[in-house]
Amino acid sequence: MNDPKPEKPITMHPHPLPPVPEGMSKSQWKKIWKKKRFEETKDEFAKVRREKRQKAKETRRAKIQEYLDRGEEVPEDLRRKPRKNQDQKDSGINIILDCAFDDLMNDKEVVSLSTQITRAYSHNKRENHFAKVKVTSFNKRLRTRFEEGLKDAHHEEWKNFEFTEDPTLPTENTVYLTADTDETLERLEPGTNYIVGGIVDKNRHKLLCYNKARELGIPTKKLPLAEFIKLTGREVLTCTHVIHLMLRYFDNLDWKEAFETVLPQRKLEEAEEAAKAAAEAASKAQSPPAESSEASNATSGEESQN
Repeated sequence: MNDPKPEKPITMHPHPLPPVPEGMSKSQWKKIWKKKRFEETKDEFAKVRREKRQKAKETRRAKIQEYLDRGEEVPEDLRRKPRKNQDQKDSGINIILDCAFDDLMNDKEVVSLSTQITRAYSHNKRENHFAKVKVTSFNKRLRTRFEEGLKDAHHEEWKNFEFTEDPTLPTENTVYLTADTDETLERLEPGTNYIVGGIVDKNRHKLLCYNKARELGIPTKKLPLAEFIKLTGREVLTCTHVIHLMLRYFDNLDWKEAFETVLPQRKLEEAEEAAKAAAEAASKAQSPPAESSEASNATSGEESQN
């Protein structure tokens, strides 16, 4: 008896764009149509995601069982941290996510920011130390995203996370973290408020957080990234990375260790390649030109013949 054929996975196909309504630009119509298509197919997308997650779980369990059957230790990458760290300690710092930049982001960037906030919450409940985190200017599209697209996340119940529409930022005993300043943050001090700019803008709005902090009279500092890792371009990290790094710092009060364990391998490899390229360029600059060397050799040859 033949085994039944496995059910074919659901694949999502792009839908042709209908004619653009009169009086509307093509880009505007594409955005509206994309939202409409998403609403029509979101249940199907959700089903596909559930199937992929279930398959990934089964694959992981099978791999773990193979190690157990052989009597071997399960590799670290197959182990999962508990969803909540029961032995957490209070870091003593307050982190404020300043999300007053909704009008400067497109819809995709707002979604990306919401994802970064959910991941920051995950780190805050799993790391060895937690911080009191407040999300300010929680309104407009970001709030809509949480109340509609992420309603199952129940953000209003998150422990050590507060969401408020109030845009007011503290100015006393406060530091605004931004890559655009020259001042470096050497250590994290319990009892201090650290503000992180809640914006995803692909570096379009340079000096945005720096200028805002100056207007409010808040000192600015940046993480000591350049002291330990050489990155190309501006030292800009996601909100998730910044918060994760700050929490990890408290494990051993060691920035270098925090950077090496938190930052993605891709960023570390890019930094290593950039450092190698810089070293090679410096080496070439110090060595004499090839033509001069050849001319010197030719002269020496002529002198020996004479």
